Amino acid sequence: MISTCRQWHELSLIERQARAARHDGQPTWDLSEALLRGLPASAGRVDFHAETYPDPQGERELRRRIAARENAKYGLSLTEDHIVVTHGATEALFLLAHTFLNPGDRVAVQAPSFLFYREILENLGATVVPLNAEPDSARPTRMRLLHSPSNPDGRLLAEGALSLHAEAARADGSLLVLDQVYDELIVSGTRPREDQAVLDSGHVVKVNSVSKAFGCPGVRIGWITTAPAVAEVLTGVAERLRMGPSLVAQQAATALLERPVDGNLELLAERRAIALDALSTLDLFEEATPPPGGLFLWLKLADPHASAQQFCDRALAEAGVRLMPGLGFWQGTDDRVRLSFGAVPDYLDAAFDRLRQLTLPSRRPEAGLTTAHGIR
Repeated sequence: MISTCRQWHELSLIERQARAARHDGQPTWDLSEALLRGLPASAGRVDFHAETYPDPQGERELRRRIAARENAKYGLSLTEDHIVVTHGATEALFLLAHTFLNPGDRVAVQAPSFLFYREILENLGATVVPLNAEPDSARPTRMRLLHSPSNPDGRLLAEGALSLHAEAARADGSLLVLDQVYDELIVSGTRPREDQAVLDSGHVVKVNSVSKAFGCPGVRIGWITTAPAVAEVLTGVAERLRMGPSLVAQQAATALLERPVDGNLELLAERRAIALDALSTLDLFEEATPPPGGLFLWLKLADPHASAQQFCDRALAEAGVRLMPGLGFWQGTDDRVRLSFGAVPDYLDAAFDRLRQLTLPSRRPEAGLTTAHGIR
């Protein structure tokens, strides 16, 4: 078999665990019926001509609906020209890296972070460095990547932080990327306000999708929000990579976007409360802090000598519960695991009942064990 030209380090772990656990804790909002009802209604608004290639920027009605939703959330004045529709948020991130980075460019990434950020960036030859809360902490860079609410810890950007990071990006002549795929899942925090002038500066892009807020990762529709001139450049590159997003998926996304903003917060708050209450009865982790947003708890193991990688392997093998070890999100976090609380309550209750069967052995990781299953 021919070998791959690049190493995709975390995929082996995700695939291994997904095969062993039927459910991975992604949000389940019971949207299937609403989606099926909405598809016929949306068909007349999406120009569905399967005999031609889709608009590489995305169908106009979908882009209008996305712009209206962003305006409602952030007090902006976007039009469809600010939007580029992509095959999920992951393609959006790849498209940005492919368009604006050269091998050897430095990219500052908010840490800890979603596993695929480093995979995409490093496999395109970029050098990834951590970015902390201070905008000047990682200068100079070609790109800086923030996420709010954060995956894995649910943190939100502070009020005004986006403008400060955007100014640092402008001074460097670099691009600021803000991943907001969890921005309609803010339970106890406040969504930071945004400035239209910052977004129109040509140095800022935002990424979002229907996967998390709507619980529909299978629809595979995401989008980039940015200045129209940047959107035009990205559209030209996207057309050469994949022609255009699926018309069927865009039709489904248009139906989903008819739902109210923040429509699932009550369900999410209930599930977060169930998880926090159950964790208080376990001695496996230190006391959990309620995350203001997102779907995850970023838990620290109670035993300071235990390995998160080994613990997650045991949780899967002995209890059938899928957790993600900290090293999948950043180096130096082998005392952390990510636990999702996005599933239905009955599923959460069953998972915590299984976790109660586990004990946390007090043992140091084996000598020389710094990575496992290809995770860095």
